[in-house]
Amino acid sequence: MVRGLGPFAELEERGNGYVRASVRPFYTYVRDPSAYEEDHLFFYPLARYRERERPGWEGRHETRVHALPFVWWNDVSFSPGHRELDYFFFPLVFGGESSIEGSHFAVAPFGGNLKGVFGNDEVRFVMFPLYVELRRQGRVTYYLPFPIVKWGYGPGYRTYGVLPLFSRTEVWKEVPDEVTGGTKKLPVADRWTVLWPLFRYDRDALDKKYPREALMVYPLFGYSHTAVTTNLSFAFVLNYPMFSYTRAELSDTTIIDAFWPIFRYAKGDNFTQYRVWPLWDYSQRKTPIGTNTAINVLWPFFWYFEDELPEYTETRYQVFPLFFANFRQYLPEPDGTIRTKHLVRVWPLMKYQKDPDGTVSFDMLSIFPFNDEKFDHTYGPFFKFFSVKAGPDETKVQALFRMFSYEEDPYHVDLSMAPLFDWHVVKQARDRLPNAYGPQPGDIEDLNILYGLLGYHHGPDDRYTKLFWGLKIRK
Repeated sequence: MVRGLGPFAELEERGNGYVRASVRPFYTYVRDPSAYEEDHLFFYPLARYRERERPGWEGRHETRVHALPFVWWNDVSFSPGHRELDYFFFPLVFGGESSIEGSHFAVAPFGGNLKGVFGNDEVRFVMFPLYVELRRQGRVTYYLPFPIVKWGYGPGYRTYGVLPLFSRTEVWKEVPDEVTGGTKKLPVADRWTVLWPLFRYDRDALDKKYPREALMVYPLFGYSHTAVTTNLSFAFVLNYPMFSYTRAELSDTTIIDAFWPIFRYAKGDNFTQYRVWPLWDYSQRKTPIGTNTAINVLWPFFWYFEDELPEYTETRYQVFPLFFANFRQYLPEPDGTIRTKHLVRVWPLMKYQKDPDGTVSFDMLSIFPFNDEKFDHTYGPFFKFFSVKAGPDETKVQALFRMFSYEEDPYHVDLSMAPLFDWHVVKQARDRLPNAYGPQPGDIEDLNILYGLLGYHHGPDDRYTKLFWGLKIRK
């Protein structure tokens, strides 16, 4: 580890090939062999260039470049001859290339085609919104202009309309006809709108056990019904009903909303919620794999969450924005070990974290109320007055915005107080004494005062005293 100018410059190298070099906050370079990647960050998260080359996958390569919000380039190849490329130069140029789906390119708003956007396989347009063409699963819908006049067709699909006057969409599927021996149409959905958004009538899931019928007279009234569910809604404001009643027979659930979102009563076999917003909100949901509980008091100031899952139990507390705590306890391991994971943040004063392997870290100050390792590495050192990390195999202490630093693990010892001195010990694996701390016979030891004005080097094969940043006097 090499540092200069306090928290501004840092270089970290490890024996496994890991390298991280930073000139904060301008640039960070990371080479991580365990992730098979090289990463360049510029004013993270604004700009990034990353490359991945995974072994064992012939031809597998990934390249990503972005300069938000204007440039995005993602180029992925998973096998020889395969390529998936997507890029944009916002807000004008969008494009890409796929060895499976072909290429796409568009210049907004003049024209082009886009693939895999807005839930569609492909979007084609000319002088948007004058002409738009949507393609999905072999179905195509035309708009001239978008979204006023439309018509479309495809396997089991037909739509037509002129908004806001009228529109209709039909969906069906072909099934065997026992009478004729051929096929027949089995309706799946039939949706109508008249004077959109005032009147809407839908029939959905017509091929299922419980078909649904729904009617909307906006903003006055909404109705939805199946053989086992009923919903009544009144007084819509921006698509949300101020009053609604829902009944689901299969789960014995009843939900009543009034003056949304102020009041809710909900109770069923696997779901419970009581809300008088913003004073109180309690909900509990049971799933096949566990139970989730959430409590909110004086929204958005106090939150409590509890998750009971087969692998662990987790609780989270938050007093926004000052306090956050996350405690996770895993199931006992075969030898009886119970591992835990903790995170406590008192914003902006401190952050405490304990990992399942027993590693404990403490930071002061901690001004970011979220967890992002790259963001914290880029900007955190400018605000960390004091930090400690202690684990089964390492100890790290940094203070005075990294002017003071102490690090020790089974392979090295580093102690520095910039710019006064720095002391380094590289531990040798041979003849290592168990539970031994500090330098031992055979280690390589270096001391520098004022970045090398004075110092010495002691190693098993060479010893000398250093003067004036370069003169070496050997014994």
